[in-house]
Amino acid sequence: MSLNSPTETQRLFFALWPEQALQESLARIARQVLGKQGKRVRPENLHLTLVFLGSMTAQQRACAEAVADTIVGSPFTLQLEQIGHWPRPRVVWCAAEETPEPLIELVKQLNQGLTACGYQPETRPYRAHMTLARKVAGRFPTTRVAPLVWQVDHFCLVQSVTHPSGVQYQVLRTWPLVI
Repeated sequence: MSLNSPTETQRLFFALWPEQALQESLARIARQVLGKQGKRVRPENLHLTLVFLGSMTAQQRACAEAVADTIVGSPFTLQLEQIGHWPRPRVVWCAAEETPEPLIELVKQLNQGLTACGYQPETRPYRAHMTLARKVAGRFPTTRVAPLVWQVDHFCLVQSVTHPSGVQYQVLRTWPLVI
């Protein structure tokens, strides 16, 4: 979708986008843990959201991209080793036992910079996770899984488009994390 008028918007977010092999490993874990319960996220849609921006105009998107251009961050390793469940949103997720400091710093820099674009940061503490499934009823105690090691060296601006067949994500731009 191209933005031809100032009133058209795109639904955008910044994210870490894993390689296909990691997406497939996460999808396999979701199948093992959930069986037929809930609505699993399609493997090609698995990602870790940094900042959800929502509906943005072309001007707001340009501002967000300018902020991303200023980010200084280091590559880091993210070790995904926990599967958990949040009963209220009915989400099953995968996360690291400990969030790496460079990831926390990346989110902090984005949030601070995006305030100049009119973005209001989340008031809840940031919880780095990858949603594996939605609409999951019942209880799932947090469990450890064999660690999936992810070498993170970039972040992305992603567009979310809803189709009758489901949500499709499109990576619009990437920025490297360099020392």
